[in-house]
Amino acid sequence: MKRLRWELARAANGLGLPGGAALAMLVGAGAVWLTLVLPARDDTERLQEERARLERRLNGAAGDQAVGTQGVREQLAEFRTRFGDEKSLGGSLGALHAVARKHGLQLDQAEFKLSGDARDPLWRYAIVLPVKTDYRALRRFTQDALRTLPGLALEEVSLRRGDARAAQVEAQLRFVLFLHRSP
Repeated sequence: MKRLRWELARAANGLGLPGGAALAMLVGAGAVWLTLVLPARDDTERLQEERARLERRLNGAAGDQAVGTQGVREQLAEFRTRFGDEKSLGGSLGALHAVARKHGLQLDQAEFKLSGDARDPLWRYAIVLPVKTDYRALRRFTQDALRTLPGLALEEVSLRRGDARAAQVEAQLRFVLFLHRSP
């Protein structure tokens, strides 16, 4: 052991300061190679394999696109059937009132506004309903209304409770009923 130490000390003295610096840089370069370059090489190979897999998938999807176009058109047509037209507005409002009665809500007042841009294929029929009920009944009503009328969207809910212990909440519900434009 003493001999090895003596040999290392003799070699270090023989190298001098420039040789020691070169040796330190060589050891540092080896450490960088092992800790940074080799893992990056593995990541590069993995990413190239993933890219090739995604390209194969994309090329396969491009071949299926012509077949899938008809499926998309059918889906769009089925989606459009969910919206009523202007003639079904009375029935939709009646269904909304029936859902409210089912959940014990009294709709004494409501605001309605029909709007829409001429370029849009759908009318927006805004419905503002001020109600006073307990929170659970309000949630059940909104869920049931949205389930019953597929063209209905809940745009805004405003809740106010006069007292923290009060069971009743004052709510203002803003729904939007989407309707097809008549040609």
